[in-house]
Amino acid sequence: MDEPLPAARARLDDLVEIVQQVRKALLARDESPAGDWVERTAEDLRSGRTPGWYYPLTPGAGVSFYSVSGGEAYGHVHVAEEAEAVDRGERLVGALLAQLPAEVRSVNIGFTGLSPAHEEELLGRLAGRPGATILERMAMERSLGIEDGRPPGPVPDHLALVPIRAVTVDALADLDFRSVRGTLDAQLIGDRVEEYRRVTEALIGGSLGRFLDEASTALYLPDPPRLVGAILSAERSPRKGIFVNFMVDPEFRRRGYGRYLFRWGLRALWALGYERVHLWVTAGNEPARRLYHEFRLEPTVRSTIYRVTRASGPAQPHSDR
Repeated sequence: MDEPLPAARARLDDLVEIVQQVRKALLARDESPAGDWVERTAEDLRSGRTPGWYYPLTPGAGVSFYSVSGGEAYGHVHVAEEAEAVDRGERLVGALLAQLPAEVRSVNIGFTGLSPAHEEELLGRLAGRPGATILERMAMERSLGIEDGRPPGPVPDHLALVPIRAVTVDALADLDFRSVRGTLDAQLIGDRVEEYRRVTEALIGGSLGRFLDEASTALYLPDPPRLVGAILSAERSPRKGIFVNFMVDPEFRRRGYGRYLFRWGLRALWALGYERVHLWVTAGNEPARRLYHEFRLEPTVRSTIYRVTRASGPAQPHSDR
């Protein structure tokens, strides 16, 4: 079986075609990047700014690449569905893991292209690597109707509802960090509040679609000052809104604040004319899934994150084995 080639050796046109296949696969599960992502990614792979490896378009294209932020890396592997797809996927993952910088503590890798059966087979091969964890994510959504236009009720006692732009990114990142600390969701971003700031800035900047200030808000405790919860929304398509983040301070849970924010968000999307609401949730987050089920959202598609956490200390040779 041939090994993947460095993406920097590929023709730019070929990389554009391969990355376009990645985008189409992401779009099929309502996860497509916004803007000129295809062209930028292909150019970064060709220039070497983004480390990556690829298989040519014939007989079946494949690509793996990653980026690093702090001590966390975020990667993606795409393999065209063909006879040797699982073998090629394993080699693309191996190339990515072998070349991670020594300072990277962990990496999250997503997958596209493979059939569910082949993806399961690939993950079965990868699961035995040291430090490996497999996280399952699911998309949930439903139609918006006239009932969603009802007022969410009075703002909970002693709290204030404030525009999202009235809250600093640092405060939102800190709330996000505290809301997932110690849970499976924390493994999706990392263990440093700086990573949550990066993600929050990207979401508000439109990384998952045009950010909707009108459908984003925060619950604030004025005395003593404290951010209690927030919901952030974006436009997934002209007919669909997405909740890109939904968080409540752990010390303020089980008081109905999350339900209030969720009802407020549904009403805001309905008032803006969206016909459906969409969100992603970690399969193991049972409290969140129960809440979304209570609001009649149903699972639509699933995706898998393969996470590898390195042991503390210097990286060892052949760490991908």
